[in-house]
This record gives sequence, C-alpha cells and structure tokens, in this order.
Amino acid sequence: MLKKLLIPLCLIALSQVRAQQPAYPFTSLNIHHGLSNNQVNCIYKDDRGFLWFGTLGGLNRYDGSNFRVFRHILSDSLSLNDDYIVALFPAPGGQMYVRTRNGDNLYDPRREQFSPAAAWLGARGLPASGLTSMLMTGDTCWAAYADSGLYRLGARGHATRIALPMRTGGRIADIKREDDRHLLLLWFDGALTRIDIRSGQTVWHSEALITDVSRPPMSLALFVDNQKDCWVYMPGSDFGVIHYRPSTGEKRSVSRKTGILNNDIVNSVIQDDRGMIWIGTDHGGVNVLDKQTFQAKFFVNRPEDSKSIAENAIYALYKDSQGIVWCGTYKRGVSYFAENKMKFALHEFKHGDPLSLPYNDVNCFAEDKKGNVWIGTNGGGLIYYDRKAQTYRQYRHRAGDENSLSNDVIVSLHVDKWDQLWIGYYFGGMGYFRDGKFTHYSHSPQDANSLANKTVWKLYEDKRNNFWVGTLGGGLDRFDRGNGIFYHNNADMANSVHSNYITAFAETPEGDLWIGTAYGIDVLDKSKGIFVHLLRSSHQLSNDNVTSLHCDRQGRMWAGTREGLSYYDPVALTFRTFRMEDGLPDNTIVSILESDDGYLWISTSRGLSRVRATGVGSKLVISCRNYDEQDGLQGKVFNVNAALRLRSGELIFGGADGFNLFNPAEIRENRTPPVLVFTGLQLFNKTIAPGESFRGHTVLEASLPETRRIELRYNENDFSVIFASLNFRNADKNRYEYMLEGFNKEWMLTDGKTRRISYTNINPGEYTLHVRSSPEDGNPTGGGISLLIRILPPWWATGWAYTAYVLLLLAALYLGRRAIIRRAHRRFALQNERKEAQRLHELDMMKIKLLTNVSHELRTPVSLILSPIEDFIRRTDDESERRQFQLIRRNARRLLNLVNQLMDFRKMEMRELRTDPVPGELMGFLRESVQSFSDLAERKGVTLEYSAGTKPINACFDHDKLERIIFNLLSNAFKFTPAGGKVRVTSGVNIEQERAWLEIKISDTGIGIAPDRIGKIFERYFQADQRSAFVSPGSGIGLAITREFVTMQQGTIDVDSAPGQGSTFIVRIPYDLVSGDGKAAPVAPFVPVPVKSPDDRAARKGKRKPTILLVEDTEDFRFYLKENLQEHYHVLEAASGDAGWQAALSAQPDLVVSDINMPGMDGLALCRKIRSNARTRQIPVILLTAMGEEAVQLEGLDAGADDYLVKPFSFEIMLSRVRNLLERKAPVQYLIPKDAEPAQLSADEKFMQRALEIVETHLSDADFSVEALSRELHMNRVSVYKRVYAITGQPPIEFIRSVRLRKAADLLLKTEMNIAEVAYEVGFNNPKYFTRYFKMAYHMLPSAYATAMRKE
Repeated sequence: MLKKLLIPLCLIALSQVRAQQPAYPFTSLNIHHGLSNNQVNCIYKDDRGFLWFGTLGGLNRYDGSNFRVFRHILSDSLSLNDDYIVALFPAPGGQMYVRTRNGDNLYDPRREQFSPAAAWLGARGLPASGLTSMLMTGDTCWAAYADSGLYRLGARGHATRIALPMRTGGRIADIKREDDRHLLLLWFDGALTRIDIRSGQTVWHSEALITDVSRPPMSLALFVDNQKDCWVYMPGSDFGVIHYRPSTGEKRSVSRKTGILNNDIVNSVIQDDRGMIWIGTDHGGVNVLDKQTFQAKFFVNRPEDSKSIAENAIYALYKDSQGIVWCGTYKRGVSYFAENKMKFALHEFKHGDPLSLPYNDVNCFAEDKKGNVWIGTNGGGLIYYDRKAQTYRQYRHRAGDENSLSNDVIVSLHVDKWDQLWIGYYFGGMGYFRDGKFTHYSHSPQDANSLANKTVWKLYEDKRNNFWVGTLGGGLDRFDRGNGIFYHNNADMANSVHSNYITAFAETPEGDLWIGTAYGIDVLDKSKGIFVHLLRSSHQLSNDNVTSLHCDRQGRMWAGTREGLSYYDPVALTFRTFRMEDGLPDNTIVSILESDDGYLWISTSRGLSRVRATGVGSKLVISCRNYDEQDGLQGKVFNVNAALRLRSGELIFGGADGFNLFNPAEIRENRTPPVLVFTGLQLFNKTIAPGESFRGHTVLEASLPETRRIELRYNENDFSVIFASLNFRNADKNRYEYMLEGFNKEWMLTDGKTRRISYTNINPGEYTLHVRSSPEDGNPTGGGISLLIRILPPWWATGWAYTAYVLLLLAALYLGRRAIIRRAHRRFALQNERKEAQRLHELDMMKIKLLTNVSHELRTPVSLILSPIEDFIRRTDDESERRQFQLIRRNARRLLNLVNQLMDFRKMEMRELRTDPVPGELMGFLRESVQSFSDLAERKGVTLEYSAGTKPINACFDHDKLERIIFNLLSNAFKFTPAGGKVRVTSGVNIEQERAWLEIKISDTGIGIAPDRIGKIFERYFQADQRSAFVSPGSGIGLAITREFVTMQQGTIDVDSAPGQGSTFIVRIPYDLVSGDGKAAPVAPFVPVPVKSPDDRAARKGKRKPTILLVEDTEDFRFYLKENLQEHYHVLEAASGDAGWQAALSAQPDLVVSDINMPGMDGLALCRKIRSNARTRQIPVILLTAMGEEAVQLEGLDAGADDYLVKPFSFEIMLSRVRNLLERKAPVQYLIPKDAEPAQLSADEKFMQRALEIVETHLSDADFSVEALSRELHMNRVSVYKRVYAITGQPPIEFIRSVRLRKAADLLLKTEMNIAEVAYEVGFNNPKYFTRYFKMAYHMLPSAYATAMRKE
C-alpha cells in the first residue's frame, strides 16, 4: 500500500522538478571559449564592468565575448607570482588585490601589470602577510588579517589599526559589509563584531555562534544578505551553513542533516535579486533556498540537458550588478544564470524523463475548448498536451486497428466549434477524433465525392462555416460535413484554383478567401464567386511558391514565401516584399502569427522574428527583433504549419527539436544600455600593449580602457580599435553603431560578433571615435563611449613647418620683389640702351642710306663718263689721245671702285655680301688689275713692279671681289709710300687637289705700322694717326672690307710691318680650277665686245627697225642711250613710269628699257603692269639700276623683267642683250613643224621638239611636273627653267599647261568627249580647274569653244 502511495508522490515531485527546471537555464563557459583553466576558484567584477575569474591556471578577464588571460611569466617581474589564484578583492585606486598560492599581487588596470603586494602594503603601514580579506567602502579600504587585526586605509594612503574587543586567541576569519553604516567581522571561533564605518568603533559584539564552531576551522566565511542575516560556512568542510539573524538572535542550521541541503560541503553563499539564497556545494550542485519556507531547490548537472549547470562541484558563487549569478566549478569552467535570458519556454523530449514531450519533431497544433493543445508530429503520431497537469498523451497508428491513426505523420489539425479534432495525414487521407473514436476519410478513384488526394496539407473553416481541405496534389476541396461529400476545385476546372498544391488559407474582413498554392495565390471573391490569380509576374509577389498567409487585425494581408515576406497593397494592387536586408533573419518564411499587441511573429529557417509594421501602402516599413536558440528556442529551423495562436494570446511554434509556448507580452527586452569599453588597439594588425614601444615611441601610456586620447604618427594611420559590451546577457545579439567624427558622416552599423573597428589611410588630424549601442529595433539608447584619436602630421606638415613655409614664402616674395625691381631697373636700362642702340643704328642706317644714295647718284655720272670714253678709245687713231682717254677711263674706274666700296660697306653692315665666282684666266686678270695703277705710280714718283710666278691658270673666282682686294691694298700702299719709294706686287699659285691657292704679296717702302696697331688696322673706321704732306686721311673701311672679302672666299690675310721700313700684305685665297674649254671671259664694263649691227640684218631681211622704248628720268643718261641706240633701232623716250606705260600701250614697242629708281611709278611697277596686261605681256623688259644687290635683282626678275643691268655698264653689253631679246622667238614658235628634217632644226628647236614629245607622252598623267620633265631631259630644274623660258617666254609649268590645253582644244573639236572626260584625258584632276585655265587661254568656256569650232 505504501509503495502505491509513493509512486504518485514521486511522479508529482518529478513533475514539479521538471516544471520548475526550465525557469533556471544555465549557460556555460570553459576552456573551449577561451578560459585558461576549468577550475574556477574565485569570481570578481571590477568597477569598469569586467568580470574576473581566478583559476588554477591563471587570471582571466572576461568582457562578455572574449577572455584575456594573465599568467605567471618567469622572465617578467610584472606578471603574476603564481597561476593558482586563491581570492580576488577590490583595492584602492581601482586596483585589484590578487591572492595566489605563492604570494599576493596588486593589479594596476592602467598599465595592465602586476606588482608584489608586500611592497604596497608596507608603504601604507600594513602588515606584509596574513591578509584574509579586503573590503572597499567608498574611498576607504578595510584590510582584515588573521593575526594582526583590522586596518582602515583612508584616502590619504596611510593605514590605521582599528581597536577591537580584547579576545584571547582571537583571529579574524572574514569581513563583510552589513549596510551603508556598518561592517560585520567574523572571527575564527564564530564570534561576530559590528564596526561603525565612519568611526571605526565596535558597536556590537556577539558570541552566539561560538558553540556551533566546535573546533578551530581551517577557514571560515561570512555572507550577509539584504535582510542583514548572516550565513556562516566552512569552505572545504562538511559544516553546512548556519543562518543567524542578529536582530533577534535567532539561528538555524542549514544542512543535509536538517533535510534542507543535498550536500554539506558548502564553498560559497550568495543571494539573488529575488531574495533566494544560493548555496554552492561540493558535488551537490547549487541549492537555492527560499528564506520564507527554508525549502531548497537543487540545480544539478543533467548530462542530457545542455542548459543545466555544468558540474555539481561548485567552488565559487558571485552575483554581479546585472543580477547574473556566476557559478565557478571544479572541472567544467563557469556556469551562469541570467534571468530573462532564456525568454522562451521549451518543450522537448528528454531521455529518462517520462513526463517530457514524447516526440520532438512537431508539424502542427490545434487547441481544444479546455485550452489544451493537440500536437501533430512528423512520425510520432498525435500528442495531447494537458497544460494544467503538464502531461502528454500520445496516439499512434496501429496496423489493423481502425480506431487508430491512419498514419503517424500528421501535417494538419483543426478543432471545430463542436470540439471535434480534424486530422490531415501525409498519405493517409483525413479523419476526425471524438469521444475516443477515430473516423477516416480517404481518396477513392471510383468515388467522385471522395477526398481528392491522400495528403491533406491544410484544414480551414471560414466565417460561414465552410470547411476547406487543401490537398498536396489534388487541389482544393470543400467538405460537406453533414453528408460526408467533398466538392472539388482543381487546376483543370474553369473558375477554379490554378494549382493543385494548396499550402495556406486566410480570410479578409470582407469574407474573401485567400488560398496559398505552389503557383501563386488564388483569391475567392465572396461577392462574385470567382477566383482571382495573383502571381510574381503580375503582382510582384516575392515568389509563386507560397508557404503561409495571414490577415492581421488591420486587414493587411501578408504572404510568406521562400524569398521573403510580402505585403499586399490594396491601392496599388501589388505586393511589397521585405527580406533579410530589412532585418528579417532569413528570406524563407515558414509561418506567420499575430500577438495581441499587434506584432507579427514570423518563424523562418534561421530563427524567430518579432516584426512591427508601421505605415500604410507604399510607406509601410518594418522593424525586426530576431531570436534564436540562445533565447531558448527549440532551434533556428521551424516546420511549416507548426504555429498556432491560442485563445489566451499565447503563441506556439514548433520544429524538429520540440516546440516553444510563450506569452508575447512577457517577452521583454532589456532597455538598459550595455556598458561599452575599448579593450584593445592594433596598429598594422599588431596589438599594442600599455607602455610598449612601437617604432621608437610609446603609443599607449595606459591601457585602452583607461585611455581617453591617443596620438599616432602620420605613418601609423592604419589602426584597429577593439571594444567590448559588458553585457553578459546575449551580448552577441546586441547591435552597435560607430562613427569616426571628422571622417565618417554617418553612423556605421555592426553586430555584436564584430567588435573590431578598422580604418586605413586616415589623413593627419584630430578625430573622435564614437561607439554606441543600438537596440534590436534600431533606435539608439545611449551608453556610448568616445576615444579621441590624433594623427600627427609629418614634420613637413606641422605648424612649425608651415610657419617656416610662410617665412620662406615671404622671403621668396621679398627676394622676388627685389629681383623684379632689379629686373625692371635692368630692363629700363636695357631699353634705354636699346633705344640708344636703335638711335645709333638708325643714325648708321641714315649714314649708310646717304652713302648708298650718293653711290647711286655717282654711278650714273660715272656711267656717262665711262661709256663715251669707251667709244672714244675705240674710235680714235691718235695714240696721244688714246692715252689721255685711257687715263680718264682708269680714274673713272677708280672712282667707280670707290663708289662700289661704299656699296660693299653697306652690304657688309647688312650681312648681304655674297660671292659670285665665274670661270676666268686668273693671272691675266691680276696683271690687268695691277697695271691700272701705273698712272698713279707715275704721278706720285713711286716705282710699281709686278711679277707672276706661274703661267696662265683657268679658275673659278669672283672677279669683282678680287679686283677690290687688289685695289684697296694698292691704294693703301701708294698712300703711305713717299715719292721715290717702291711698291712691289708678286703673285703665285700653288695647285693642291684641283684647287689653286692664290698668294698675293703687296710690299711697300712706306712709313710702316707700329706693332701695337697691327691688330687694329682691319677694324672698321680705324685710321692711322700719321699726318704728313704725302699722307691724306682715309675713311677707315678699306682694309675692313678687304678682310671681309678674303674671309668670304675662305682665305687669309696677314701683314708684316715695322715703323719706317714699310709693310707687306700677304693674301692667300683658294679657287677651284676649271678646264680650258670651260673658260669664260670675265664680264667687265670696259671690255669691248664686237657686235653685229641689227640694222644690217634688218636691211638684208627687208624688215623694219625694231622699236625700243627708253624710260629714264635722268635726261643726260637717256640722251646717251638714245644717241647710241638710234643708229640700230627706232627709239622712243619717256621721262617717267607713267609716261612709259602710256607709250607702251600706244606704240607697242618691241623692247622696253627702264630705270628702276624713278619718281611716281618706278621701273618695277612698270614692269609688273606690262606683264599683267594682255596687250603688252609679250614685250621684253630690261631694267637698269645703280643697285647691284642680289635681292634687288631678284625683285626685278620676279616682277617679270627679262634682263637686268647694273650701272655703270658697257654699252656693247647692253646692245648685245637687247639684240638677244629681240631675236628671242615668240611663245608660238615652240610649235615645231612635223615635216621638218632633223638636219634643218636648230639646237633650240631640237630641244623643244624633245620637250614636246615628253609632255605629250605624259599628257594624261596629272602628276607630271617640271621635276619629271627635268628628269626626262637629264637636266636640273634651273637649267630647264632658263632654257624653256628663253625659247618660249613661258615658265616650264605654263609650257606644260599650254600643251595640255592645246590638246584639249583639239579633242573638243575632233571627238564627242564631254568636258570632264577631256579634262581627265589631258591630265586635269578637277574639271573645274580645267575650265578656268581653258577660259584664261581661249577667252571662252570649253563648251562654247567646241560649239563655235564645230559651226565653223
């Protein structure tokens, strides 16, 4: 009978234990989480919020995520004395007192270093050993010694011993704070003493517990709870616990012997926030004692329960400021209990517990009228959960038994208003359960009114009591419960569902039925009776495979798919989808429920989410708070359909590991912001310790938690800051925001697992790193921390550097300004110099111009002297007269040389001197030039001797320049040689490699040259200072011009002289030799040339005399020319260019001879006008000028002149050139008769015949040019130009064009080719250009020409 009574009692007790156990779930930390050793001897939480664990293998600092381990290091005197930590106490200045097996240490949190405690104690007047306990009350430290008594250490840092009651053999065991005013002192014999904190005096003493402590213990400990009750125990002994109430003197033994504890070896005692006393035992786990009833609950390790305490041997208990209870074990690390950390009650199968959930894999739920829950499982049958009795009853399929389940896999449940349970099976049809009897409905192909499919996935009863059956492959059935008939809707029917796989139901307030399928959503319109199809393609549904539907209390329809949570916008008639980026834990939505407070609770494949939706339509947004197994859920993955909202407002969610049943209103979040602290600094991924030298300097003077500001160098701008959240309730689930002020403009979000903030390549400057907590819904709640980070600039970017730069800039500006002013002064001076130089240059140019003009004016009279004298010499037969005329000619020529010397000086000034070498007999030219001075030698009484050392030589030399050299040197020799003196000229030629080096020596017996003046005689304007009767001053330019002439011809001139002994000038000039047949007589104005009389020819041919027009403003010169020309030609005169133009137009002369320098229209303008007029362009023109420069000659030739004569000139040469021009063939004469015999043709005609043949051969070649013609003729271009022009009067390019145009005219006349074809045929690329040139030649267009010629 007793056994029968004990069994129910045990079951009730087990039920109570099982029901109570989930209220205290533990979380464990061990060496796998970073703890240095699993034996935890003591626990302490410091002022910063770090949790410290003293273990067998070192001291551990825990920040809620990571462990920092401090160990004894032999080589480090600032490390722990020993790894075995015995006790931890708070010490003054935020330090920590560490007791080890090998001496005590003091921990400095600023330096994160340890120092021996003995020195610190001695410095403050405290005993160096024997400390049993230390306590802080504000700024006052209390130190209790076993043998030395009690000491108080004030803010001044010096200890005072407290007077205690005189007791024989009294030793202090422990000291604890009783309240804000008192301390309680425990003696080793069990006596208690109350000490006033302010005065340090004993205010109460009790020896009531002495009798309970019968023998001197090894250790004795005291705990004072919030009600000021004392709990005395002996760690390591089976003493149990004595509860003593000082206010009443009541005491009570709490032990196993008294039936309260399960173990008497008590190592620690604390009180939690609910007032419960936690007693840590050795091998008895944690005994939680209710002070009101003195009954205990035992928290022991259960191997099958991961949320039970890690081990039964408890060495230390500690309750922190957050109310978390920490339990240090002997071999399994630390277990801690945080109230409300496990927010969800879990129902699961537990081995060895017959009252636990029989089967874990849960598929669906239904609630009966009693509030109990039916549970359909995935292979465990049907389970009925009696919530009041906390019992489960399981129904299973029994083969052959009709009154059992059709199948143990149940996928849908529904309890109707008659409290009947309807069951949907997986491949088992449908059934219902009532009064202990199962009824079955199955699919029969022969019965059209039977169930459409074997698998019933969803059961739903709408507001009109229609019973809907969603099958997995058979479509949608409406079940008539009265008649047992199923009415079918499937995808093959009109106005029906669009998929045979039905997954979910929901109903709107208007009564429209929403049906979730594997192919979108079908909406059964209540008023119209039609199905409306909603798809991803048409309505932006997240995915067509719909898993759940829910219509919330505001009438908003939500759809869950494997690609997110979709909200239907009734205005836009489309869905809006929310995904993981919006805060959901996963995109796969499993089930949707709604709590009484309007939150949506959504199960997913990665946890449970509480969703708050705000706004309407397109402005609707969601915020999410996500939960996982750390919050007590059965797991991250939930099963489809395994969700139900109970009438009580509670929610149930199930999965493969059981189910969670909870009241959403009780799920409260901790709104207290966590304590944040910076824990570490890394530079280039290297952790920086306090006081550590990095690259030659100390970055952290103190540990980072104690540091508010750090300075980094410019090349240390790659850093990471590690922070911790000292929130030990699911710290990894918190979210944080950070911002580097001065760099970031917005807050950056990070989760609780990523607590490292890294920045790279930050520019120098001051920044502030802010970190703050962000709660689950995204609203900051404060608790932020800041760290000032200053990145120093490089030395070249510091303030001193910029100051130096500014100073340097100012100095540079100053120096630059000075330089600019100096440059301006120099520029001004230079401008003045340039102006002066310009003025002098202009003055020189005026002088040169004057000399030039004078020279030009002298040339005409000299020409008028030389020309008649030439005639007189040629005509006279009287030798005496001839000598007189030759005298006149020599002096005129000398005068001409002086004029030419002035011209040469101007050319030398203008850099216009050029050499003009022509072939000639060199030695004869020298003899004639020297002999021109014979009359001067005779007149001055100076002997002139000339000797030539070689035979005649033909060479190419500049006749004019060589004559000037001899003239200047002989003029100087005669000038400085007195009467009776001697001038000797010798010449010789050395032949070297086809070159003749002419050497001329001119020696005199004159006054000589001083040695200091020899180097200056060739300078311009240098004049000797000798003044005598026979030496007249010169111009100082003769020798300068002479040296210039010699240098131009690559020769040398030297002088050898001594005062009173005369001078010798030596000239050496190289010339190129020419063959004898290449000899060309020098063109000299005084050499007569025999000329055939033109009038004789004209008379023989019976033709009229040619007409020559003379245009000359100088009447005498015009008269001279007329007198000489009229013997041979008919001469017309004009005194100006304008008159000459009129005469050319009216008389049409055969030749025009014009001076260049004339008032009004000059000769160049007249020549251009003649060439530009069609009536006169064929008249040859000869220009006359006193200017012999090449540039002037080229200008005349460019104007169209046929020839050019420089005054003075020989009339015979002029007459010869006139004759040649008049005999030049007209342009039409290049047409050679085809029947002419070669022997009858002249050289020019043969040349033109060859040129015509070449041009006609290349007539169609548009690229045929003068260069090509020159190559074909084997001549250079200049020679071709001269010869063609001399024969035709046209340049070669015009000659070629004329041949092309003549051929074009012939083609136009004789062929039917059009204009373009003709143009291309004769070598014109562009018909437009062809037309233009044709019109210029024939004075009409090609088309008009062809028409006109054909008419003729």
